[in-house]
Amino acid sequence: MSRVAGRRSQGQAYVEFIIVLPLLLLLIAGIIGFGQMIYVKLATEAAAWAAARHAVSTLNIDRGPAQAFVASRYALQGFGLNPDSAWVTLWAYGGWNRGSRIQVRVCYDVPPPPVPYAYLLPSRICSTQTMPVYRWKSKW
Repeated sequence: MSRVAGRRSQGQAYVEFIIVLPLLLLLIAGIIGFGQMIYVKLATEAAAWAAARHAVSTLNIDRGPAQAFVASRYALQGFGLNPDSAWVTLWAYGGWNRGSRIQVRVCYDVPPPPVPYAYLLPSRICSTQTMPVYRWKSKW
């Protein structure tokens, strides 16, 4: 009788494993997908900050945007993301004078995670950073 009971419990374990396995795989896929979205959000935050920081470090309107775009590319490359897939926009409120505000927005497309209702999640992750042009910097 003990042999039959042992076989039944072993078969029961297989059935329970087969029932739980899809839920476990769905949970793992969701964690990986959401982790990727959070990673891209952190990368775009860093790229926006670096772009704004490098843009405001010069009072030269010709070099400021170029420095911002290069800084955002390097920041995204540092996170292992392709900077060619990013959209970087820069606005200068009040001209490019001392104390005026520079705003940088970095957006990056991410694929949806392989979970149900993933189409409800954002497919484009964006971050914005605003900084004033340095007041104490001289034109160079």
